[in-house]
Amino acid sequence: MPEIVFWHWYALAAALVVLEVVVPGVLFLWLAIGAVVAGSLVFFIPGLDLLYQVLAFALASGLSLLFGHNMMRRLLSEPPAQAALNQRDQALIGAEAVLIEPIANGSGRVRLGDTSWLVAGPEAPVGTRVRVVAAEGTRLKVEVL
Repeated sequence: MPEIVFWHWYALAAALVVLEVVVPGVLFLWLAIGAVVAGSLVFFIPGLDLLYQVLAFALASGLSLLFGHNMMRRLLSEPPAQAALNQRDQALIGAEAVLIEPIANGSGRVRLGDTSWLVAGPEAPVGTRVRVVAAEGTRLKVEVL
């Protein structure tokens, strides 16, 4: 059986990086890290038994996959800062305003920023302070404060 030397592992790592770029998802990157670790181990300990090389590759790949999975989960679970950029109505939830038209028959109007919005809520006279609790298209649901 031919001897496995460090550059074999580095070649495998390069091939895995190419696969990572070509194939959707994030998997081969962690395996490439494992191959680099195994190759570095063989570089510093020439003649290392193939079993230990494969064990080092598996262990390093597993650890990097675990680390990467936790990192990706953390990054993907945080809402982006500009999540409401194109959902202006959703950004208004929680905002407080004053009625510029009374809410009669369940419908009224408030001014938020430079726009007046149709609102739905309980009967209330002009000047009443309200809070936006939901947004449904161009109509906001409000509660009286």
